Amino acid sequence: MPGQRSTCRPKDSTGYRAQEDVDGVAFYSAGTDRRVVLMKSVKGFTLIELMVTIAVAAILVSIAVPSFRNLIISNRLNSQATELVDAISFARSESIKRNRTVVLCRVADAGDDECASGSPWVNWVIMDTVDDQILREGEINTYGNSVRVTSSLTNDLVRFGADGLARNGTTIIAGEEEIEVCATSGQDPIRNITFGAASRISVTRDSGNCS
Repeated sequence: MPGQRSTCRPKDSTGYRAQEDVDGVAFYSAGTDRRVVLMKSVKGFTLIELMVTIAVAAILVSIAVPSFRNLIISNRLNSQATELVDAISFARSESIKRNRTVVLCRVADAGDDECASGSPWVNWVIMDTVDDQILREGEINTYGNSVRVTSSLTNDLVRFGADGLARNGTTIIAGEEEIEVCATSGQDPIRNITFGAASRISVTRDSGNCS
C-alpha cells in the first residue's frame, strides 16, 4: 500500500517470499495467496525429569500403602467389636424383658444351640435358657483369618440374669472378664470388650499380640 514499507526477504524453497516476521509468525505471499506458518516450539520431559517424577511417585506410594492397609485393619476390628457390643446389649435387654436368664456364648457351627468353648469365636448365639430358644445368632467375619476373637469367659459363655447383670458362672462379673478382638498381624491395637461394674460394657485399646 502507498506510504507503507514492507521488509522483503528472499524466496525460500517453497517459492514464497517472506515479507515480515511478527511475534514468531512469518507471513508469506505469492500473488494474491497468503499463508501463515506458526512456528511452535516442541515441549516435553527430559529423561532426567521423568526419572525424578517416577522416584517421587514411588516414595509417595511406599508411604501411603502401609497407612491405607492399617486403616483397613483398624476398621475391621472396630466393626467386629461394635457387632459384639450390640449382641451383648441385646442379650442383657432380653434378660430384663423376659425376667429370666439369657446366655451369650460361642458355638462350634452356625445353627448350633449348644455352647462350645476352646477355640477362637467364629459363630455365636444368644439363647433363652428356660426353653433353649435361640434369640439371635451371628458369625464373626475373620476376613480370611486376619481377625481373631477370643474371650477370658469361663466356657466362652456369659449369663445375664433377670436383673441384667452379667455373670461368669454364678459370679457377677466386675471388670476382670473380657472378649478380645485382634488382628493376627499385630498391626493394630487389640480391642478389649470389658464387662465392668453393673455389667456396663466398655471397649478399650491395648497393645500386644493375639492370644
